[in-house]
Amino acid sequence: EMLKELNQQRRAKEFTDLKIIVEGKEFEVHQNVLASCSLYFKDLIKRSPRDSSRSGEKLELAMSNLTADVLELLLEFVYTGSLIIDSANAKTLLEAASKFQFHTFCKVCVSFLEKQLTASNCLGILAMAEAMQCTELYNMAKAYALQIFPEVANQEEILNISKDDFISYMSNDSLNTKAEELVYETVIKWIKKDAAIRAQYAAELLAVVRLPFIHPSYLLNVVDNEELIKSSEACRDLVNEAKRYHMLPHARQEMQTPRTRPRLSAGVAEVIVLVGGRQIIGMNQRALTAVTCLNPQNNKWYPLASLPFYDREFFSVVSAGDNIYLSGGMESGVTLADVWCYMSLLDNWNLVSRMTVPRCRHNSLVYDGKIYTIGGVGVAGNVDHVERYDTITNQWETIAPLPKAVHSAAATVCGGKIYVFGGVNEAGRAAGVLQSYIPQTNSWSFIESPMIDNKYAPAVTLNGFIFILGGAYARATTIYDPEKGNIKAGPNMNHSRQFC
Repeated sequence: EMLKELNQQRRAKEFTDLKIIVEGKEFEVHQNVLASCSLYFKDLIKRSPRDSSRSGEKLELAMSNLTADVLELLLEFVYTGSLIIDSANAKTLLEAASKFQFHTFCKVCVSFLEKQLTASNCLGILAMAEAMQCTELYNMAKAYALQIFPEVANQEEILNISKDDFISYMSNDSLNTKAEELVYETVIKWIKKDAAIRAQYAAELLAVVRLPFIHPSYLLNVVDNEELIKSSEACRDLVNEAKRYHMLPHARQEMQTPRTRPRLSAGVAEVIVLVGGRQIIGMNQRALTAVTCLNPQNNKWYPLASLPFYDREFFSVVSAGDNIYLSGGMESGVTLADVWCYMSLLDNWNLVSRMTVPRCRHNSLVYDGKIYTIGGVGVAGNVDHVERYDTITNQWETIAPLPKAVHSAAATVCGGKIYVFGGVNEAGRAAGVLQSYIPQTNSWSFIESPMIDNKYAPAVTLNGFIFILGGAYARATTIYDPEKGNIKAGPNMNHSRQFC
């Protein structure tokens, strides 16, 4: 009843104290009513100069950044709580409501637009919501557009959005497509819509396509023959990268780029695999045969085929391509040379080879598609022996030995070199040595440093730096910069750990 009475007073221009002039049309309203609904107008009214000698006159505001029709609808909603909204005026009303901070009005428009989302307008609504910082509508439109990509790809709207918006949309991991070929075709269509201007961005746009997931025959027969691709060296490099990915499955671990990461809809995921370990039962420990994996996309654990043996420990595990290789170890006091392979497509373990030297507590890593096994404990103590395994030919090759025989070291690859940090020397103490290997020259070098005192710790490479994590039930971390040759202490981990 109060709103109804106030609206009648507004229409009769009774007790109004604010005059808004838009496009030559005057709107008389009550300051308190308008200020209670709009933070913009509340602030504007408070800051407007007032002449005390003319206090009996209405405050006037001349506005040029909206239309009379839109203001009429806004005022109608303020005074009645009702609104005539349709697909023709919804965007305009939301823009005005957002600009003038009519928050309740915004919610009504957002609710309407969410119900109006279609394949032909969702990208436009997404861009508008982002520009207006309308989070609720933005999230809704984004999720909708990503989910129905095959339908959106057939609409004219996608060919008219800006380059930045197009790249942001097409590069999203959540883009729902069963075939990456459709992503490629949409990119080519977008470029050809205005080839004179857009062709210069061909490589930047092609980079959003996960080319390694395109079928090889399509890659060779369609992508290779596209003139836009043939005329750009950068585009050809991207296509060649995808070809190498298909031709060298054993070397895929070293080809990781944003393009080799599968989209969520592909039904393929990169996972973290835990192999074996120890379980503490009272005062005793026993070796585990369980193999499990964590999918970071949904934060869930899944069981994989268990290890095909019992009571084996101190083996080394490394991933190569889509498979996992487990080498050596000790079982019932016997040092082993076995190499087992977990085949992810079959979810089973198979004995595939044997090292030339039995060993345990050794390191293994992958470089240039080959598996290197380094040092460790052999039948008669520490070994300096190093060999590498070609998973394709199933052949082992002995290479230059370690300068210092160690076991339980931290090893990784960075910048084309193999690095082995610390470990335990033949006297059973921390080795305190950094050993590095250059595959091209088959040569090792080493330096000794008190900063390198790790044992039973892993090393990982990230962003050009090497991190050594824990070891000997320690929380400490060590950071090595291969480019500068600097080594320093890093922040402590939350928990002490070894053999992780």
